[in-house]
Amino acid sequence: MSEILKPTAPDAAPRIKAKGGAGSNIRAGIIDDLDQNTALHNEKWYGTPLTIGIADKMIRDAHVRKSLDYVSGPLRAAQWDFEPASTAPIDREVADFCKFVFFENLNWDQALRNILKYKIHGFSLLEQTDGIRAIPAERFPEHPGRGQGAVITGLHHRPAWTVDKWHQSKENPLQIHSVTQFIIGSDGEKAGFRRVEAERLIRFTEAQDGANFEGLATLRSAYGPWKIKIALQVIESIKHERQGIGTPTIRLPEGAIDEDIDTAQTILSEMRAHQKGYLILPHGYDFSWESTSTGDGTAISEAIERCNRDIAVNVGAGFMLLGLLGKTGSFALANSQQGQFEIQLESDARFICENFNSGADGWSPVERIVRMNYGDAVRMPKMIAQNMPTRDWSKILPVVHNLSMSGVLTPDDVTESFVRTVLRMPQRDPDTARNANVAEPMQTDAEGEETE
Repeated sequence: MSEILKPTAPDAAPRIKAKGGAGSNIRAGIIDDLDQNTALHNEKWYGTPLTIGIADKMIRDAHVRKSLDYVSGPLRAAQWDFEPASTAPIDREVADFCKFVFFENLNWDQALRNILKYKIHGFSLLEQTDGIRAIPAERFPEHPGRGQGAVITGLHHRPAWTVDKWHQSKENPLQIHSVTQFIIGSDGEKAGFRRVEAERLIRFTEAQDGANFEGLATLRSAYGPWKIKIALQVIESIKHERQGIGTPTIRLPEGAIDEDIDTAQTILSEMRAHQKGYLILPHGYDFSWESTSTGDGTAISEAIERCNRDIAVNVGAGFMLLGLLGKTGSFALANSQQGQFEIQLESDARFICENFNSGADGWSPVERIVRMNYGDAVRMPKMIAQNMPTRDWSKILPVVHNLSMSGVLTPDDVTESFVRTVLRMPQRDPDTARNANVAEPMQTDAEGEETE
């Protein structure tokens, strides 16, 4: 042991193995779900190949679906890139190669759609496959393959409702060793159980607690308002059905006999509500549509809107309901809430990037591709997400302008490239660049008078 690592105190030696444990109860591959609502445990939440889960029922609600779109939309519209480990040419090429492999060679938008299902089910699984394919040799001159390279051929989504068992790693209980799927079978694949090892899977688990690999989905905390909303909508529909048309009523003339009552019953039973309906009454009969409502009762519509508001607040997007239903909204309040919403989006972006950069189960998808192509000597680039379309650059760019005019910020090619990128403008072309008309500084004499 080197001098710098030589222990000088009882607790100074390297801590090779953890003493504590994950603490989660996993028996025969089934995670013991401790959610207080047993109707939402495990496959009841995310479903099976034969039954739809509560989560997928919820996503069919317009407000629930749109609230999650507020999260997934900016992430999918962000600029995904790879940051090189340094400015060295080889590091810049490695970062560009990763950009080619992940974002150009694959349908990255579809991959993001599948990844973000962890917001719905609590977790998302992608199986990575790779192979040797042709690559542009002129773009990657340092690549040893000279036109051939190892690239990702697919990030295959493994739906949550196909997961039958979780197999916990004994070396690190916070990670999985493998997952068993149940495939129901179809025209294109055979039915049966399939075990997929962790080194093939990229796992995204939201808010993992201990070894609960199923996580706690963002959608779970919207279950309460969604459940109440569904019940209220049924009650409101019944109310409209019973009271929307009214009850046909006939007031009989004074001294009516049984024959008059029979006639009235016949008339009422034959009533039809359509464009050719009409009614002829005997002399003395009085007909009307009577409402059975004795009042508005509880404010059902307001309660439903409250549920919709809670669903939006669940993803930090309560500001999207400000100003609806004839109510005024606060501009300052909306900006404050949107700021918190943007912070959460950036956290989600970092979570996705870290699962590619470092991995959740002991291996890194980025490192695998880099090592297969450039060996062990190069340093790792980092996946990053930036320029999400939630930031108001119309407020930021005037500040950049003022800082550059005052000399605090020096304009350079890097700053110009950044501004062009965030504004979705093409990059600068030196061959066709035109000189900007910059005003000459005003000349003055010793007394401060303007001179020609």
